[in-house]
Amino acid sequence: MDNKLKNNENKTNKNLKSMTLIKSNEEIAKIRIANTFFSRLIGLMFKKNAKDPLLFEIPKRINKKERSSIHSFFMRFDMVLVFSDESHMVYEIAELKPWNYYIPKKPAKYIVEFDKREFNDCLKIGDEIEIK
Repeated sequence: MDNKLKNNENKTNKNLKSMTLIKSNEEIAKIRIANTFFSRLIGLMFKKNAKDPLLFEIPKRINKKERSSIHSFFMRFDMVLVFSDESHMVYEIAELKPWNYYIPKKPAKYIVEFDKREFNDCLKIGDEIEIK
């Protein structure tokens, strides 16, 4: 990858809005928000790791489960995917290795991508999450 593209990629990810993921009034992690087409398209591709998880906010117009799917093309590490609905309830958790894809059981409003090495089972199905 040439340096110009690499520098643009780093600037884009640094410009993502940063917030906190909370469960039961306990801070789980600092997260980055991917709520534009481009930020959702790039996600964590080409990164060596992800100290801060990435939260995908899925627009209402995208309500089919296939459009809540996640791919791991160009990824360098295993991920844990956490899917939640509009009520912020975690309904599915999946692991994804590089160069694969995953389709959840139902459409997601939010998807959090964790580096598997950083996840530490901090969320379970049925947990209610908050983003501040």
